[in-house]
Amino acid sequence: MSPRPIAGGALVVAWAFAAPSLFAHSASRLGEAGPDAVAGRSRRAAQADPAVAVGLVRRPARGEAEQAAPGGPRASSSRQGGGGVLARDPSTLPVAPAGRWAGWTPASPAPEELQADLARAAVAWSRRDAPASLAALFAVLETRPDYPPAWHQCGVIYFRLQRYGDAIRAFERYLGAAPGRVGDTRALGHGLYSLGRYAEARAHYERVLEVQPDSVEALRGLALARLRTGAPKRALELLERVVSLAPDHASAHAWIAQVHFDAGRLDEALAAADRARALAPFSARAWFLASRVLFESGRDEEGEAARARFELLARAEAERRTLEARLLLDPARPALLAKLVDWCRRIGDGDGARSALGRWLALEPTDVPLRILVLDVEAALGEAASASRAAADLARVGAEDPRARRRLVRYYTRTGEYDR
Repeated sequence: MSPRPIAGGALVVAWAFAAPSLFAHSASRLGEAGPDAVAGRSRRAAQADPAVAVGLVRRPARGEAEQAAPGGPRASSSRQGGGGVLARDPSTLPVAPAGRWAGWTPASPAPEELQADLARAAVAWSRRDAPASLAALFAVLETRPDYPPAWHQCGVIYFRLQRYGDAIRAFERYLGAAPGRVGDTRALGHGLYSLGRYAEARAHYERVLEVQPDSVEALRGLALARLRTGAPKRALELLERVVSLAPDHASAHAWIAQVHFDAGRLDEALAAADRARALAPFSARAWFLASRVLFESGRDEEGEAARARFELLARAEAERRTLEARLLLDPARPALLAKLVDWCRRIGDGDGARSALGRWLALEPTDVPLRILVLDVEAALGEAASASRAAADLARVGAEDPRARRRLVRYYTRTGEYDR
């Protein structure tokens, strides 16, 4: 969401927990990047898990995940505008006097002197530019120490960067300034879980659920923390609560499959894995679980097919995570977006390919080879209406370019659109 003008030209900036449209791409995916980012499983499933071998799942040692962002937390950005913001320890930011923000709520207007930096942070994050957004948020926190929305969004950004220790510190500072807002901080539990601090994660999820008993992501996080701490029966109850609230929650169905598989309930495990595959066909975890169940059931041919699909998807997930992490540090990298598009095409993820192409087009809207690639992708995906729009855009951008004309002749000859 762009900052919206009000009378007198001032700006009102609402933050993720107050206005979901702001930073929507991060807020909407934060739950997905939560406990599953270093997803836990029981001892039986982990012993022969090929997911670890191909990089789908990796359990960081205590403290290690704090260094997980490319270059680690002390790395400095080489980009103009990023400066050394990634090298800065957020715990060194000034501390407000106790009770300074006691009356703050998400409905409270931002102080006028913060609005320019808050707007700059919002615009940068809408471009997925983590260093620039953090730099603006740090400016806010220097001007008004412990301003709660700034700490909350710092936590979101650090979590997306996989700097879980810094994310935890940011959310703790947020709660220190706004102790009544614990319901906004399920991602603090995700950070604790991601560092292997399962008992602390469990305790925090329970705090969140005391004030938001139907928080789907807090319930899922608590389920995985309980699974990690040896309570699979309770974990299953919590996961079933998740899917009762959110029937299309693919991750929860996959973890239900895991719990059933660990208990030897193969029919229930396969049913849950199949549901997860239907909901999230490009998620490797469900394919891995389906392959395990199929092999255990003596259906080796189907198991081999599922394992082959799992291995491709696992490699794609690892590559896409790496590319997205690099793009968070420098979003204006067409070469990285090209690789992201390629991986999406390999696995048949049309929505993912379109999303990456949209980001690339925002950087190079008049690039003819890129417009040709968009048409190629849409044609390969078999989306006639989308391909037709891509052809029209190519004709507009490349009207005088012979490469565009040649590609359009092939497209229109194949589709016969000239005849309509």
